Amino acid sequence: MDETGLGTGASKRRVTIFYVVLFAAAALAAAFSFSAGEDEAAAPPIAGTYAVEEGSDCLGETFDVKQSGEFVNLTDPDGKVSGSLRFEQPELTGDVGCVDGSTAEIDATVGDETIEGTLDGQPLVATLDADPPPPGTPAPKPPDSITSDYMITPRSACLGGRMEIEEADDGALEVIIANETRGEVTYSEGDLEGTATCAEGGEATLMGEAADRTITLTITPEAPAGEEEEVAAEEEGAAAGGGGGAGPAAEEEAAEEPAAAAAPEKVTATKRREFGETLAHFFIAVVVIMLVARLFGTLAVKLRQPRVMGEVIAGICLGPTLLGAISPELQTAIFPSDIIPFLGVVANLGLIFYMFLVGLELDTRQLKGRVSQAFAISNMSVVFPLVLGIAVAVPIYSLVGPDKEFVAFALFMGVAMSITAFPVLARILVERRMLKRPVGAIAMASAAVDDVTAWFLIALASAVAVAGEALEVFETIGLALVFCAVMFGVIRPVISRASSAYDEAGRVPAAWFAAILAGVLLSAYATESIGIALIFGAFVMGMVMPRHAGLTEDVTGKIEDFVVILLLPLFFTYTGLRTDVGLLDRPELWLLTIALIAVAIIGKLAGAYIAGRIVGFASKPAAVIGILMNTRGLTELIVLNLALEKGVISDALFAALVLMALVTTFMAGPLLRLVDRENEFGAPVEEEFEEARKDSLAAFPAIEVPERSILLAPQDESGLPQLLALAEPMARSEPPREVILARPVLPPRGAAAGVRPGLQTENKLLLEATAHTQEARDRLLADGIAARAVAFISPDPAEDIIRVAERENVDIVLVDGRRPLLGEGVPRGEVGVVLRDTPCDVAVVVAREDQTLAPGPESSIVVPFGGAEHDWAALELGAWIASATKAPLRLLGAAGETEETSKVSRLLADAGLLVQQYAGVAAEPLIAEPGGVSIIESAESAGLLVIGLSPRWREEGLGPTRSEIARAAPAPIAFVRRGSRPGALAPSDEFTHFTWSSPGMVPPGAGNPIGGSSKGGE
Repeated sequence: MDETGLGTGASKRRVTIFYVVLFAAAALAAAFSFSAGEDEAAAPPIAGTYAVEEGSDCLGETFDVKQSGEFVNLTDPDGKVSGSLRFEQPELTGDVGCVDGSTAEIDATVGDETIEGTLDGQPLVATLDADPPPPGTPAPKPPDSITSDYMITPRSACLGGRMEIEEADDGALEVIIANETRGEVTYSEGDLEGTATCAEGGEATLMGEAADRTITLTITPEAPAGEEEEVAAEEEGAAAGGGGGAGPAAEEEAAEEPAAAAAPEKVTATKRREFGETLAHFFIAVVVIMLVARLFGTLAVKLRQPRVMGEVIAGICLGPTLLGAISPELQTAIFPSDIIPFLGVVANLGLIFYMFLVGLELDTRQLKGRVSQAFAISNMSVVFPLVLGIAVAVPIYSLVGPDKEFVAFALFMGVAMSITAFPVLARILVERRMLKRPVGAIAMASAAVDDVTAWFLIALASAVAVAGEALEVFETIGLALVFCAVMFGVIRPVISRASSAYDEAGRVPAAWFAAILAGVLLSAYATESIGIALIFGAFVMGMVMPRHAGLTEDVTGKIEDFVVILLLPLFFTYTGLRTDVGLLDRPELWLLTIALIAVAIIGKLAGAYIAGRIVGFASKPAAVIGILMNTRGLTELIVLNLALEKGVISDALFAALVLMALVTTFMAGPLLRLVDRENEFGAPVEEEFEEARKDSLAAFPAIEVPERSILLAPQDESGLPQLLALAEPMARSEPPREVILARPVLPPRGAAAGVRPGLQTENKLLLEATAHTQEARDRLLADGIAARAVAFISPDPAEDIIRVAERENVDIVLVDGRRPLLGEGVPRGEVGVVLRDTPCDVAVVVAREDQTLAPGPESSIVVPFGGAEHDWAALELGAWIASATKAPLRLLGAAGETEETSKVSRLLADAGLLVQQYAGVAAEPLIAEPGGVSIIESAESAGLLVIGLSPRWREEGLGPTRSEIARAAPAPIAFVRRGSRPGALAPSDEFTHFTWSSPGMVPPGAGNPIGGSSKGGE
């Protein structure tokens, strides 16, 4: 171990012993757990909708059973029945909240599709009437109205295959078949009853229950008319026959025999909805999801959490946990049952392409020089929690496990405990600038190995869950290996030609892009057909893609925005609809949840920590690695949804594990800041500027570096020329100033959100930005101007710019802005933060990308001037630039009345005199009438507008005159704000805010610089 405690690696003997002990212990523990689990039995399934034959006074006509192993919940469509019961086969016990608000104790036995027993001593008999709905389907609620067009399945002998219920003028509900009124029904709170005439004649009684978009109908035809007359006729005939026949006893028996009646029909009537209407409802749901996800994502960012985790919370809040609990009617209105399948299909489509992007991001170059350490940490941080998960599956299998084989249940529990969210970890490392340091680099490499290992474990667990029998499992695994061999051996060489096509065209040709998309979908189809998760195929397709930065960036750019903004929030909502934290409604389940969270944290954190110590890291860096590896994020949700779809985990366990994923991900950032308060394992942005200074001195040792500097921070390459046009003449003035080029590069959208690592894309963007800024630096150095340039990945450009301005001797910060579509033209967003918080002077240049900014004799500088303190700041900067570039300086004032014009003229004349005296620049006064037209006409010929911002610019804005100019003037605009510390425009004491324009200043010719006297300029 070196003196920093970051480790120098471990000996081969030590690593060998580590692996022998690890896998031997893991094998023994897993074998013991699987053996013990075989003796456990999960509770048999009893979930579904039950029809009550006895006990309806308490439970109503029907009730729903939700089951998570031994824990059972009772509900009804009206929400009047509730119950948290315990099912220990065959006994079902607990307390039930009845429809009338009372409480009854249930003591029943569950048989084959029946529940029989007592409710407070009264008989209870209920039979299974319908299977439970798929996970994620909102609980059906009685609709307020049943008027609609219905499809009947199966087709009814009485009513046919379609009926319509309409409200008549008198308020009655009419049953219409083939445009003919056949009967009437009454409806109240889900219960329907009435009569109708059947197609072949005869009356039928209708009884039914309405829930959501369906009506469960029982159709009972009445006994045929005339049966009694037929019997009487037979009796008369028998008497006329002289007493022959069957005799009195037979006649009496025949008379008592009831008339034959048709058997009741049980059908389901479902509201018909046109496909276009269904799509319209789906689109509304999508809009709601996007807006809520965006809101929660923004809140998560403000709390210094990954945006993706905020979107996950949004999805859960839209489900039964919050929205369904507060307003079930609203949830059903937004997510009606018939659009849930649409959500599932589109969500899984997004998931497929997300997994493709994850596979595309994996880069083996991250392992360079770190193979042994990365594999050791990754293997330990997977195997240890995997074994713990399998072990904890033994005691909870009988409690909350579904009726599935223990092996499949235990494997998914182990995988759920061993997952690391590679994208979230990458985001944390980028945010804390740890990638260039040993701890961050080894964590990233370990997470990459972890990710690949985890997805192959998921494929194994899926194969076991689907196949069941040992022979089928081995067959599925064999087919999966064949699939991987074909993908890497056949498809990879073919798809590698896409790199050549990209190099030739400079982009991904449309045909190749279509082929890549088809490959993703076909790969997903192949693995689903094999019997493992479809997402595994998409992941492998991403892995076989060529590692070409330009190709990766182009393909990712075409897919990412649609996936990140639209499809993944649908997946989060789909997950949220399946997550009902309300199922954790008793202490035992909350204790189980806390225990699972503890096992997950101990497994990942302790496993990675122990491995880090073994491979040579000191205690603190090993702990940091453990904290980083403990993030689970979106990857965990994918695993849990897959397990739920395979029926391997129950609803309550799913909710508990979703909470575990949230807790372990949310805790990573705060825990890391607690352990590493000073971010000693990250490289602060200031270090890069120090290195840049050394590089510049090495390249041009003859140039003397001034003490003071001008910081340029363009948002992109297009803004750099305008900023350089102002910075160069200002840097040449006396005293000279160094030009610092700071080019913050935002992470790609998916990387910033914590959805994907984005490292290849970031590297490409960083290389391009570095080349661009280095070119500008070299030109400045060649012209004799001291300069340095740094391009760096920055999740928060404003904060980084402020940090650099605080630590360097920066007199003024120049940034580029954008004209807002609304408002008074005051810069907002990141630029607004720089304006608000930077301690030195700031100028924001707003210009079109194609607009030239070159102050000079033919390009005047116009300063709107009204005598306010911030107007003097604008005048100072304008005079400084005019003095250095020989550009004409014009002072613009607005006046209407004669008296007002006189005052404005004197004000402009006095200001011009001070500028002439102290800056040696002649200032031409311009007076325009108030109103947009004359003011804009006066500013049209300007090459640059310099507008001052008051210290209260956010509250006060620009004022009416400056607002008109900022909105409509065709010329570039520089918004100027004085700083709070001495600089180019700010004074060094409280005496005045005018700097060189204050009385008593020494003119530039006497040794005082433009824009800064001995007080504020040096």
